[in-house]
Formats: sequence, C-alpha cells, structure tokens
Amino acid sequence: MFKRYTEECKRAIFIAQQVALYKSAEALDSSHLLIGLLAQKECRSNKLFGLRELLPDDGHIPADRGKWTFSKDKTIPLSSDGKRTIAYAGREANQLRDYWIDTEHLVLGILREESSSAAAKLRAVGLELESCRQLVISNKKSRPATPDPVLWWVRHRPVGFVAVAVVLFALGIATALILLGFVAMGSTFAILAMFQFLWAVTRGSAT
Repeated sequence: MFKRYTEECKRAIFIAQQVALYKSAEALDSSHLLIGLLAQKECRSNKLFGLRELLPDDGHIPADRGKWTFSKDKTIPLSSDGKRTIAYAGREANQLRDYWIDTEHLVLGILREESSSAAAKLRAVGLELESCRQLVISNKKSRPATPDPVLWWVRHRPVGFVAVAVVLFALGIATALILLGFVAMGSTFAILAMFQFLWAVTRGSAT
C-alpha cells in the first residue's frame, strides 16, 4: 500500500499513529497526521509551507516520547477523515503526475478534507488548497526522480529478472526457428512447383 510513499511521509503517518495511541484516541485522524508533519523539521512540507513557523504551538510531541514503545504490532484504525485525507494525498499526487506521495501531498490531502479540524487550522494561518497546490507544482523539480521500474527490478529482483530474460530469449529463438521453418517450407514448395512445371513443359515438348 505504501510503496509510493516517501520515507518522510511514512514517518509522518507513523508518528501520527504513535501520538494517537499515546492520547488513547479511538482512531487516527487528520489532526494526528498534522502533528506527524509538524514533528519533522526537515520534511518537504515544512520547507515548502513553513508549517512549524505558522503553527508553533500545534506540533508538540509529548515530552516522554523517548519512552514510547514503537511496536509495529500495536496499531490504531484510521477515522473516516483520516482515511479520506490519505486517499486525497494519493489522488493529489496522481493528479499532479507525481510518482512519489510525499508530505506536501499529505498537506493537500488535509486541505481537501475541508470539514476537518486540521484543515481549519491550516486555513486559519492562510494556507489554501489551490495556492498550496501551485506551490507544490512549482517545486516539482526538487523532488526525487521517478524510479526506473526496469532498474528497480534488476536491483531488487535479480533472479526474477534473469528468469524472465531467459524465457524471453527462448521464446525469441523458438519464434525465429518457427519462422525459418515456414520459410524453408515455402522454399521447398516453390522448388517442387518449379520442377513440376519444368517436367510438365518437358513432357509436353516431347509429345
């Protein structure tokens, strides 16, 4: 599910999950996602939108964060607005033709979920969906390049790549042999037809 998400975006969601668990929330919502974004000083969303400067009092992580137990087995469900926010982030990336789903797309996802408290906070400090979207578009070149699927496969699935290459090579050889067989067959029929024609002409001349 998170293959296209950058490490910063996955980390923001993870921090949001831990904050929600710490606060004994019933579900993870967009307000937790906003804290996850604010907690990362160097992430793209903070650099593009200056979230930490605009919302200095909203990104506080509990002081005993170091004592948290980060267990992958301990999870919390997404609330309705949390699900929509993450879904909107993916749609924004697709709409902008971005391979990576990054933290700035998550901000756009929050703003698209207009009724959420997190979206209200962003609008209150002057962040609007369309202007933020244009800012993301104008900074596309600073985003990591789209990975080449062939190179990714070669690096991460070398055995599978070799197997497919061998199969394709074998199919190519088989196709070539079949085509050569048809050519040889056609040539044989042509030669036989020529001999039949010459035999018929010779026989006709003899009579």
